[in-house]
Amino acid sequence: MSSVQNVTNNANNSVVPGPNQSAPQQGSETRTSILPSMVPSGIGMFGSSYNAANAMLTPPQIGVTAGDSMGDVINAVKGVGFYSDQIGFGAPSTGLTQGMPLAPLGVNYFMRTGQTCSNGAEMWQYIQGITQGNALGQNVATAMAEMGLPPLKGLAPGMIEDAENALNPAPLLNALFGSGYPQCKQVTLSVGDAYGHIVDPTTGEPWIEDQNTAVNTGNGFVQTRWVQDTDSFGNPINLTRDQWASTPKTYNADGTPSQQSQKTQQQIETFQNILTRPSTITVIGVLCVLALGTFRYIR
Repeated sequence: MSSVQNVTNNANNSVVPGPNQSAPQQGSETRTSILPSMVPSGIGMFGSSYNAANAMLTPPQIGVTAGDSMGDVINAVKGVGFYSDQIGFGAPSTGLTQGMPLAPLGVNYFMRTGQTCSNGAEMWQYIQGITQGNALGQNVATAMAEMGLPPLKGLAPGMIEDAENALNPAPLLNALFGSGYPQCKQVTLSVGDAYGHIVDPTTGEPWIEDQNTAVNTGNGFVQTRWVQDTDSFGNPINLTRDQWASTPKTYNADGTPSQQSQKTQQQIETFQNILTRPSTITVIGVLCVLALGTFRYIR
């Protein structure tokens, strides 16, 4: 019986590698799997550590205090309006809350995918966590604007948007049917929350990956990353293995140009500078005149 089991195990292991064996090479493919193999780091697979409940301003932060004066009563009423607008609009909707620090909750950030772009850079996924205000469609947004109300960017519309995004089958279909060889594009997008924070103001815990690469524009932070490119219809662009392999790897994994790419760019800039010099233009002009004279003489 043991001899039969050994034969069976050997046959199985020749097709499916054991725990201490590497998978056999398939054609010209050198990778054992096209699935992401990098262990998630930083904010990891579950996204940013941002917590909307902790990010919501407390009553003392918006000027509501316990007391029996008329000012305390007015501030309490304004506090009710503040939290009502926070739930529905994420912005002041009446004169009662005008001037109060109302902003949509949520955080925008980039997440690692574990995949590599055709140009050699690491591919990221942009997560738009701040409510966009399109949960109920364009008609409702237009009607709200006509009534002088802000877009629906509060907590309640944000939950609807999250549900819509969760039910969108496009990411799952791309993961199932994509080739695993993405073509990428470089984008610069906002990161952090609507108040301009990229870390928790209380604990200092980061909400985004690689804080040192975020640039403060004066109106919030932005980051530049490589994400999957899309066609004119918004569909992700995937390449074949040969197309991916033949594309020059001009970028490092961190998205910075490789040394060869920088050298090529410097050579192009040097050549362009030479062509635009007055002395170069004069020499080219003289050579053109001489060439034209020689051509006419020969004829």
